[in-house]
Amino acid sequence: MFTALPSLSLLGFEKLDFSLYPDREYQLAWLRNYLEFSFEESGQSASSVTDVDVERLYVQVNKFALVSWISLACVHTFGISLNYLTLSWKTCFFFSHLSKLN
Repeated sequence: MFTALPSLSLLGFEKLDFSLYPDREYQLAWLRNYLEFSFEESGQSASSVTDVDVERLYVQVNKFALVSWISLACVHTFGISLNYLTLSWKTCFFFSHLSKLN
């Protein structure tokens, strides 16, 4: 029987639960706190963190997350076996996640 996610079982996952991924509002609040702390540590005022700064970091973090998912997909797909169906699924996941960012 074909399993759609053979590499997930190697990582200890039985199935993906996308509800556990933090939503946009949670990520923005967390990133704002991170930037405020970072600004204070560098001697700047925490109130100087703008919405633009937070949004820019949000986009950068999520682009990195997407790249890491694709990298993991390629390593598992081509490192373990040439299972092109798995790569297709992970590519679909990539574009699905990308569409959530917009």
